[in-house]
Amino acid sequence: MEKHSLRQIGEESSALIKVAIPAILAQLAQMTLGVVDTLMAGNYSKHALAAVGTGANTFMIVFSLYLGLSFALNPMVSHFNGQGQYKEIGKTFQMGQFIGLIFGIIVFFILRNMEAPLLIMGVTPDIAGLTAEYLHALSWGALSAFLFLALRASNEGLFSTKAIMVCSFCVIPFNILFNSWFIYGGFGVPAMGAVGVGYATSLVWTILFLFLLLYTYKNHRYEHLDIFKNIQWPKWSLVKEYFSIGSPIAVGMFMEVSLFGMIGIMVARYGVDLTGAHQIAMNIATVAFMVPLGLSVAITARVGFWQGKQNYRQMRLAGFCGIGLSVFFQAVSVTLMLLFRHDFVGFYTDNPELINLAASLIFLAAIFQFSDGLQINSAGALRGMKDTKWPMIYMTVAYWIFGFPIGYYLAEHQGLKVEGFWIGIIVGLSIAAVLLLLRFVRRSRQAIIYDLRQ
Repeated sequence: MEKHSLRQIGEESSALIKVAIPAILAQLAQMTLGVVDTLMAGNYSKHALAAVGTGANTFMIVFSLYLGLSFALNPMVSHFNGQGQYKEIGKTFQMGQFIGLIFGIIVFFILRNMEAPLLIMGVTPDIAGLTAEYLHALSWGALSAFLFLALRASNEGLFSTKAIMVCSFCVIPFNILFNSWFIYGGFGVPAMGAVGVGYATSLVWTILFLFLLLYTYKNHRYEHLDIFKNIQWPKWSLVKEYFSIGSPIAVGMFMEVSLFGMIGIMVARYGVDLTGAHQIAMNIATVAFMVPLGLSVAITARVGFWQGKQNYRQMRLAGFCGIGLSVFFQAVSVTLMLLFRHDFVGFYTDNPELINLAASLIFLAAIFQFSDGLQINSAGALRGMKDTKWPMIYMTVAYWIFGFPIGYYLAEHQGLKVEGFWIGIIVGLSIAAVLLLLRFVRRSRQAIIYDLRQ
């Protein structure tokens, strides 16, 4: 196998960055919505902060299953794009909306019946009751959120990340406005605190979906795809491929998100102060994670496009360029988190105890930044190859055979509490990163060798 020249590496890296920067900014904009929710809930009261944090963790456990499924649309669309099968792209867009509709309705009812499960998991009654009310309000936006995810992933497969970025930034003012209105009340609306955050988020999701739907409908570059013409029931072959690719992604993502979500719920047993510190630190770590997550979107699209064209050398190059860029971005992220962790926490609260608690957790978050970036971008490269089953197994083993048990042991039996769980996260992410990277190295090499023998 020939080595790639610096020019080839530069060209592919440039193409990746062109797609990745809008994707990263879109992820950051969407994450900003959660940051705004946390900030405004924290300024209202510590109980509101704890309820919104616990509710967000609970919601993500449910939400992640469909989020992972929707990720299948990116490689499906990018493969069809590389192969020049444009009508299949339109049918894939339609299928994504149909399945998003079904899952959105299911999650609507789940979110309206969460108080009992929260109490069973040990969340204190005062937090559980308020969290359940927050999730009830959030349920009204579930359908729009799921339809948006499907539309977003389909557009990403066509490298249309700029439009998603613009839509995501446009809804931030709406989020601030609705939060202010519903949290504190006014114009005939009573003050609702944490519950108001749920209603505000539902409205924002609806506006976000409508913005992206309008872009997709008006985009002249999509006219030949017939996305809005000849709307039919999804083809079984597309549905089968969708679930074949997406189900392992969904399970793998569920394993990761449920790890963080379950830890968030377990931490809620330690009281309002530790719950708030955990939520603030996790929020900051999640903001940092938006960079590698956005980059992984570009990696999946580029790897999928080149595999569709059966150019396996370029496919491998796209994966490695993306993973290399991730390491660079994570180095910057680690440096900033270590140097300014107290300043970052200060944006969320002026409570000295919370600041010190959260800052100590951010130190641990900085440690797992490299592993987190490496695992999500290696997984993104494998998704571009439609290789999702073994990554699912790797994530399950890393997070639930090693990560959570080690974290639980340190937290509950060694008295480390929140810090013990965070050490478990570090272990789980590190194991997943090594396994996923090694698989991409092997699978991409096998693809090139097989192609050379044909």
